[in-house]
Amino acid sequence: LQWYLRRVREAVVSTQSTGKNMTTSLQSSKSQLDQMHLEITRTLEKIGSREKYINSQMEGPLAEYRRLKDRLAELESKYQTAGSTVTEQSRTLAQINEELETVKAQMDEKGTTMTDSGPLVKIKQAITKIKNELIQMELRIGVLQHVVLAAKVSDKTAMQRDMRIDDQFHDLKTAF
Repeated sequence: LQWYLRRVREAVVSTQSTGKNMTTSLQSSKSQLDQMHLEITRTLEKIGSREKYINSQMEGPLAEYRRLKDRLAELESKYQTAGSTVTEQSRTLAQINEELETVKAQMDEKGTTMTDSGPLVKIKQAITKIKNELIQMELRIGVLQHVVLAAKVSDKTAMQRDMRIDDQFHDLKTAF
């Protein structure tokens, strides 16, 4: 038991000495903590005064920022409205372009049909052929008229000769 009592006394003494050390440490720590508290309080006051100064300096720019932010929201709304209008106009333009292409194709087709010179060339060739045939017919007519005229002249000459012969024969008849 003595051993036990000795151990308890040593524990009590150790605890008392630790308590004294803690009290001493607490007092020195407390003074250090109080000083830190004062420094932190002064620093917070400085920060507060600087914050108030900065806020007073920034009131104008902040008001301008808010005004510009509202203006940006308004412009974005107008942009979206204009974007939808542009999209609708683009669709309309695409439809009109399709119709225009269709009309162009139809006009090209009609233009090709109208400017197709194949039938016109055939008509010109036929006219040239007819003109050549007319020239040949006029030449034949001229030759035939000449032949007919020559035949008439020769018939007239033959008739006149026959008439002279007839007159001579008649004169001979009367003379006999």
